[in-house]
Amino acid sequence: MKPWRTARAPYIATEDGKITVRNPLGSCREIYLRTTSSGVVVGRTLEDVLEKGANTPALEKIVAHLNNDRALGFSVWQDVHAIPAGGVAYVQRSGTFQIASEIDLLHNDSTASENPAEILEELLRREEFTERFGVSFSGGCDSTSLLYAAASVYGVDKPVAFTWHFPGGSAHDDAKIAAAIAAKLGVEHFSLTLSEDLLFRPIQRPLPATPSTALAFQAVIHRLAEDLSVRTKTRPVTILDGHGGDQIFLDPVPVATLRDTLHSQPSAFARKLRHYAKLYSVSYIRILREMLKTPPNPPNKFLRKEVISSFRRDNFSLIAARNHSLRYAWVQDAISENSYRVICDERAQYLRPFTQSEMLRYALSFPTEALYDENHTRLPFRKVVAEHYNTTAVFRRRKGSVTGAFQKALWHNRAYLETLVLEGQLSQWELIDHERFREVYNQTALGSGGFDYDLLKLLTTALLIDAYQRLL
Repeated sequence: MKPWRTARAPYIATEDGKITVRNPLGSCREIYLRTTSSGVVVGRTLEDVLEKGANTPALEKIVAHLNNDRALGFSVWQDVHAIPAGGVAYVQRSGTFQIASEIDLLHNDSTASENPAEILEELLRREEFTERFGVSFSGGCDSTSLLYAAASVYGVDKPVAFTWHFPGGSAHDDAKIAAAIAAKLGVEHFSLTLSEDLLFRPIQRPLPATPSTALAFQAVIHRLAEDLSVRTKTRPVTILDGHGGDQIFLDPVPVATLRDTLHSQPSAFARKLRHYAKLYSVSYIRILREMLKTPPNPPNKFLRKEVISSFRRDNFSLIAARNHSLRYAWVQDAISENSYRVICDERAQYLRPFTQSEMLRYALSFPTEALYDENHTRLPFRKVVAEHYNTTAVFRRRKGSVTGAFQKALWHNRAYLETLVLEGQLSQWELIDHERFREVYNQTALGSGGFDYDLLKLLTTALLIDAYQRLL
C-alpha cells in the first residue's frame, strides 16, 4: 500500500472494558463496526460485519436518512455504524456507543502562512507513484490545482486527466475548458459522455453504509476506472480527486456565515454584506431576510404524513447536533463523503488530498470573512495557487452541472425506477406517498423546475435496498 494510507491504518485498542476504534484522518475510507451482545465486530467493508438476515436496512434508519436526520457514524443498517476518516468510536462494556471526530483538534495548530500548492505537492510526493494515475478534472478550482500539483511533482507524462461530459448541458463547458487546460499543461486528457444508460443502474459491490448521490453514478465510476486502466496500463488504477475543496473553503458561502461575522467581527459586517450581495447578485433585503431565518430541516416530501408523525425526530441533523459552527459541519460532511466507497479496491483507489489533515488545517486557519470578496470565493487559496503556478485557470467561478443528464436518465429508466419505489421495500413498509412521487418524478423527468434532491435521495435509497436483496 502507499505511504500515507499505510501510516493511517485503523487502530483498535481495549482498556478497562472499553474498546476504542480509531479511523485516522487521511485513511480515505470508512471502517464498519457492529455491536453485539458479546463484543464488537470491526471490518474494512460492510460485508465484513453484516450478519446475513440480521443486519438488514432498518425502517427507522431509512426514515431518518430520507429526512437528513443523521449523526456522525450513522448507517441505515441495523446495529452497524460507519466510522469515517477522522472518527473515533468508544464502546463501553455495557454496549454504550459514542463517536467523536478528530477535526475538533485541528484548529489549534492551524497557520495561514503555509502555501496550499506546496501542501498538495507534499501530499502527492508521499505517494511515490511509480505508475501512471488518473486525475478527476472538471476544470474547476480544486481539480485544476490538483492537476498542476500532480504535473509539478511527477511531470506531465504520468497524470491522465478525465472529465464527465454531457452534450447540450452546462457540463459541456467543463469538457472544453478542462481539455484546454490539460493541453496547455501537456497532460493527456479524455472525456466520458454521461449517457442515460450509465445513471441509476443496479448497484454492485461494495455496498455502502448509507445511500448517497454517488450511487446514481456507480456505473459511470466503473466505466471511468476501466478506461483509465487501459490508458495507464495499471490495475487497480489510482485516481486523484479534488472533492471536498468547496466544502472546506465554504463555497458557495452560506448566508448564515454573515450572522457569524456580525457576532464575531461587527466592524466587518457592512463590508462583507456588500461583498456577498455583489458576489451572488442578490439584494441586501433578501440577504437580511435569509439571515433571520432558522435553517429548516423539513421532512422528505415523499413520506406519507402518517409516517412523518410516527417517526418524530428526537435527534437533530448532523449540522444542528454539532457544538461547533456550520463551517465545522461542512468540513465533517466533506470528510464523510470522501470516506465513502462505491468501487472495490481491486478496480480503483481514490485519493482525496483536500480532506487530509494538512489541507484542513490550512483551510480552517482563515476566518470565514477572509474566504471571499465581491468577486471570488476561496480567495486566499486561489491567490496563492495562481501565483505559485503562474496561471489564472484557478479563478474560474462556475462549473457546469449534470442536471440534464439526470433528467434524461429518469425518463429512460422510468419503468425500472418506478418499480423499485412503488413495488419495492419502501412501499411494502408503507412509507411512500405514491401520488406525490409520480407527480414529482414526471415533472423532474420532463425538465420542469430543475432536479429534485428529495427524489434523488429516495431513488438512491431504493437502489441500495434492492442491492441488499439481490446481493446479500
